Amino acid sequence: MRLFLVRSLTRFAILGSVLAAASFFVAVAADKKAEKTDAKSTEIKFEAVKLGRPVNFERDIYPALEQNCIACHNVAINESKLVLEEVKDIVKGGKRGTSVVAKQPDKSLLYLVAARKKKPHMPPLPNNQDAKAFTPRELGLLRQWILEGAVGSKGGNKQMLQFSPLPESAKAVYSVALSPWNRFAAAGRANQVEIYDTTLGEKVSKLVDPQLDKIKFQDKAMYPGGAAHRDFVHSMAFSPSGNMLATGGYRVVKLWKRDAVRQIAKLAGPAAVTSTAITADGKIAAVASADNVVRLVNLADGKVIRELKGHTAAVSGLAFYPHPSETSRLAAVTAAADAALVDATTKQATAEQAVKDFDPKALKLEGEKIAAEKKTRTDAVAAAVKAVATAKTALVAAKKAEAEFAKTAGASSQLVTGSQDKSVRVWKVSDGSVVRQLVTPAPVNDVIFTKDGARLVSAHADNLLRVWMTVAPKPAEKKAADKKKEKKKDEKAGPKPVLEIKGHSKPVTGVALILPAGTQIATASGDNTVRVFDVTKGNQVRSINVGSPVTGVAVRPDGTAIAAASGNFARLYDMAGKQLAELKGDLGLVRALSETTEDQNVAKQLVGIADGKQKAADKTAKDRAAAAKKAKDAKTAADKKVAEQKPKFDAAKTKSDTATKAFDTAAKALVVAKKAIVDATKKAADLKKVADDAKKAADVATKKSADAAKTSEAAKKAAAEAAKKLTAAQEAAKKAADDAAKKKAADAVKAATDAKAKADKAAADTAKVAADAKKASDVATKKSTDAAAASKGAAEAKTKADAAGKAAQAKNDATKKAKDAADKETAKQKGELKKTTDAQASADRTQKLADKASSDAQVSLKAANADKAAKDALQKTVDAAVAKDTAAAKAGEKPITVVAFSPDGKFLLTGGADQKIHVWYAATGQAVDTVSGHTGAVTALSVSPSGVVLSGGADKLAAAWDISPNWSPAGQLGPQADKPLDLATSPFVSRVLSIDFSRDGKMLVTGGGDPSRSGELMIWDVAKKTMIREIKDAHSDTIFGAEFSRDGKKLLSGAADKFVKIFDVGSGKHIRSFEGHTHHVLDVSWKADNSSIASAGADNVIKVWNVDTGEQRRTIGGYSKQVTSLRFVGIGENVISCGGDKSVRYHKTGNGQNYRSFSGGTDFMYAAASSRDESFVVAGGEDGTVRLWNGKNGKLVKAFSR
Repeated sequence: MRLFLVRSLTRFAILGSVLAAASFFVAVAADKKAEKTDAKSTEIKFEAVKLGRPVNFERDIYPALEQNCIACHNVAINESKLVLEEVKDIVKGGKRGTSVVAKQPDKSLLYLVAARKKKPHMPPLPNNQDAKAFTPRELGLLRQWILEGAVGSKGGNKQMLQFSPLPESAKAVYSVALSPWNRFAAAGRANQVEIYDTTLGEKVSKLVDPQLDKIKFQDKAMYPGGAAHRDFVHSMAFSPSGNMLATGGYRVVKLWKRDAVRQIAKLAGPAAVTSTAITADGKIAAVASADNVVRLVNLADGKVIRELKGHTAAVSGLAFYPHPSETSRLAAVTAAADAALVDATTKQATAEQAVKDFDPKALKLEGEKIAAEKKTRTDAVAAAVKAVATAKTALVAAKKAEAEFAKTAGASSQLVTGSQDKSVRVWKVSDGSVVRQLVTPAPVNDVIFTKDGARLVSAHADNLLRVWMTVAPKPAEKKAADKKKEKKKDEKAGPKPVLEIKGHSKPVTGVALILPAGTQIATASGDNTVRVFDVTKGNQVRSINVGSPVTGVAVRPDGTAIAAASGNFARLYDMAGKQLAELKGDLGLVRALSETTEDQNVAKQLVGIADGKQKAADKTAKDRAAAAKKAKDAKTAADKKVAEQKPKFDAAKTKSDTATKAFDTAAKALVVAKKAIVDATKKAADLKKVADDAKKAADVATKKSADAAKTSEAAKKAAAEAAKKLTAAQEAAKKAADDAAKKKAADAVKAATDAKAKADKAAADTAKVAADAKKASDVATKKSTDAAAASKGAAEAKTKADAAGKAAQAKNDATKKAKDAADKETAKQKGELKKTTDAQASADRTQKLADKASSDAQVSLKAANADKAAKDALQKTVDAAVAKDTAAAKAGEKPITVVAFSPDGKFLLTGGADQKIHVWYAATGQAVDTVSGHTGAVTALSVSPSGVVLSGGADKLAAAWDISPNWSPAGQLGPQADKPLDLATSPFVSRVLSIDFSRDGKMLVTGGGDPSRSGELMIWDVAKKTMIREIKDAHSDTIFGAEFSRDGKKLLSGAADKFVKIFDVGSGKHIRSFEGHTHHVLDVSWKADNSSIASAGADNVIKVWNVDTGEQRRTIGGYSKQVTSLRFVGIGENVISCGGDKSVRYHKTGNGQNYRSFSGGTDFMYAAASSRDESFVVAGGEDGTVRLWNGKNGKLVKAFSR
């Protein structure tokens, strides 16, 4: 696998924005613009390389491609469809064909464009990505690799991930987080992680992984300024305690811890500590104890340097000169001078660049305007150079003053002590000698030096303040007798104060100098007031009624605020006496109460939800029980109707069966009768035809007989005529006279003989024919007579058959009618029976369903009752916890007796009866931290210029504390512990895009995956730094958002596959999916009561879902680009989100209202977070600026740029 960094593989890949500086590599654009821009590039001559080994793609070729090409030629962004991450893809080429031809560099497009022999030249020059053309050596290596066959490295490249330094232009902020109590905001800018103090509005830490300091690039440190990750920081989250931060990068999650408050040194003394002070150089502390001794202590190790003895009662006040605040003041001057130099240098660079960029044509300048503009720019450079020189001089002077003060502050320090023995002493710190001793008329409760150290002020139990000269004034020259008198007087009365300040009506318990002017003091008294006096004149400037005896007072070093300790609280006032804040209680107890109060509110929500579900379940159970009863009654009624209808149907059926049987019999008889009719009819017809035919034959025969008789008679007559003619011929022959006549007569006789013979034959023949015809006629006549008789019989039989058929038809019709009537009735009764049985079946089904529904409803009711009972029990438990924590928080409001500002004025410290040191923001009075370590009341507090806190207690302990601990690495998830830089063994396949801690801080969930291939969802044990479970196939594409439910039992995720899903944490089992987004899901979040979830999409919308049903509650629009980040705020229904349209917004999920927006973003916004109380909103994006807003009014508080 090849490591490449493009936004398309992060949560912002799919956002469709242009890959800017979000890459290790330089975007390569193979387009006309590149050709035009790079038109004047000259060809690069390759350097012949001799490595003594084959060129290795991973070692020799890939770094150059990575540095200059891969940003625009990777699997996600493939300009010209060319991917240069794998050898196989390089050989395959893009839309212009193969980019490498093995062994032929001069025919290889990749080589030609890199050598600038063929356009478009790559990379294009100039560019804003720190891209460089290939060096001759890089080109030579590429050429040699192609000549050797352009083969990949053996064993692939999965074990060899190549990194390069991020370019300076890489500045996008992809991740932000707010600590649970709003103190810190963290941001991932490029591969850096920075921590900001939200109240102070300043960067307080830069996280550095020391493992990365070892890495070299081109024989130099790859990360000279230190870095948190090698890759961009894509995700981060604070633990619930706020003391751990998890950051996600490429194949690794790093854990960072805020170090615990560290005790630097301690001094266990012989008696309770009564007062403390620290020198201006912060090296020596003075600790006064109830044993009347002041000990000078090395603040670094707690060792006693010397003891200052002399007081005969408790020392109640200590102060060093020079003032520790002077160190802070000088440091602030140096910091300001340094910032001024940076600003001046930046302006000089800008002015010089303006001269270089001067282009009259582009500005459309002509003639004198060209010279004028040129002069304006050169003058600006000159002024800038002068300003830089001035700033440098100021910085040198500031550093010199700071260094000189540091050298002399310790050696020249003096300590003033005030005691209950009614004395004030000034000590030389270097040797412990007493410089001046003052006897006062009343016990001294506190002392301070004036600004110039020439005077000191003491606060007394007699209600007065006294101003003294630090050094005894030189006496004027007097006569010897006068001197003797003065000496006796001084020995009796001692030195006198130069001023006594009156105003308090009870003992003055504390005094503080008001700087930077140093002409006024603030005092504390048992008369319930803090007063401001002019230390030069003694007049009262102001009186502030605190309301109870004031035990301690402090003034912010810049002179803008006064802190007073009184009773169970401390108060902050401005110099006009207006109360700014009241400070009381124990931060831990107050936060515990806040947590349980939130739990109480969530429990109320859960009870409300459970109550609603229980009522709904109860109503459903009752409704379904009623429905079940109704269904049972309906079933009973249906059974009754079936019982009533069945006999009716059976009777009708019996009747129908009888009628059917009779009809069947009649029908059969009818069939027989009809057949008989048919047979008789046929027979009658047949016989009639026979009779008719016989009659016709008889008639024909009779006619033939008559005709034959006639013919026979005619033949007889012809024979008789022929006989007559023969006779006549014979007679004539006899009478023939001559031969001729005889011959003729003989011929005539012959002819007559022949004719007679013929006629006789004819007569005989016709006589036979006539006899035969007569015989045939007689036969035919008989047949005809017989046939006529048979026909008559058949006709009579037919008549009978017709009569029988008619009778059968009548019977058939009657039985059919009876049958039809019976069938109709049966059908009717059957229909009625079917209706009743269908109704019965329906009623049966309904009853079963109703019974099951009722049973299910009872189960649901039982579960709802149990859930309600559990929620009620939870409510009682939480209510009890709130009551307990409320009492504890109230009990934690113990007397505060001492106050002190940090030298930089950012923090106020208090101490008192609860044995703890409390740290508060000086500007707001908001609690910051609590330091535990004493076993008795905290009686004294001092802060060194470097911020080291010195505390003293009734437990005889004096201790020095570092209360501003740094953040340091606490381990990592992914790579093996013994090989922290070897990412190849990491279970993370790519970038970790989402991180969330469980509420108890014990588990961490990570979301990521291989784009378009897999979605990784893993649960980790934070303490063991081991994986608890990977939810396999959680999504089919990269997971951009993952979050634990408040109770830690469920896991919510959203991914590029457009799905939102819920999983069971304990088993990894999938519970529910939510489908509705039309593009990648970029973030997800739970509502505290688990009733709703929200999701942000690349489809430019936020969706709110019902967890129980999976249905959408609503879709919130308004974004014109992708919604990249989303979180529910605190325990309510509101969400914070940001998007690609530069906006950051609050929405109400209940109605979708965008009730507040946060302006200022100048480019794509990637991440946003809100404090639980909406006091702060932080967001970051492509422009590299981390912006902090006031969440209540939308005003920009601070913008942090690199």
